[in-house]
Amino acid sequence: MKTKEQTVYDLNSEKFKYLQRKENAHLHRADINELNKRLNQTKRSNFYSTALVFALCFSSLVILSLISIKV
Repeated sequence: MKTKEQTVYDLNSEKFKYLQRKENAHLHRADINELNKRLNQTKRSNFYSTALVFALCFSSLVILSLISIKV
C-alpha cells in the first residue's frame, strides 16, 4: 500500500509570495494625518465649487438687472 507523501510548502520561496502577509496588514487603523489631508482637500474643493456657482449666479443676476434697466 502506498502512503501519500506530505507536501511541504516553503512560504519564503517566490512561488508562494502571494500567500505572505505584510506586517501591518492585521491593523485596521486609519492614519489620522492621511484622513485630515483628504478632508482638507474635500473642503477646499467644495469651497471652490460653491464660490464658482455663487459667482455665476451673481453675474447672471447683474446681467439680468442691467437688461431690465435698459428696457
